[in-house]
Amino acid sequence: MPVSIKIKEAFFDFNFAIDTGASISLIDFDLLQAIGFTKEKSNRTIQTMTASKLETAYEFSMPSLQSIGLIRRNFKVISRHLPAGLGIDGLLGVNFFRDKNLNIDFRKGEVSLD
Repeated sequence: MPVSIKIKEAFFDFNFAIDTGASISLIDFDLLQAIGFTKEKSNRTIQTMTASKLETAYEFSMPSLQSIGLIRRNFKVISRHLPAGLGIDGLLGVNFFRDKNLNIDFRKGEVSLD
């Protein structure tokens, strides 16, 4: 799923997966560092549970995050290192879809919001 993050006048494009089991959206920490975010600039540090262990994650506010025709401003994400080889840069969690109906048409391979 294409995701665009706007910081000041610059746009950064990523590939996220939709994860309706994730309460908060997540972006790989190395990618956030590449666009100027650091641990020291995080809102807070939190502990998250992965499939196999407890990991430290950092919370950040994205000035503008856009996907599926929806723009969220001052949007909270968490960040930690994702396993290599996933082929994605992050996850769109249910916090992105709040106040919307998420429609997934598996036959057509389409995702839309109402």
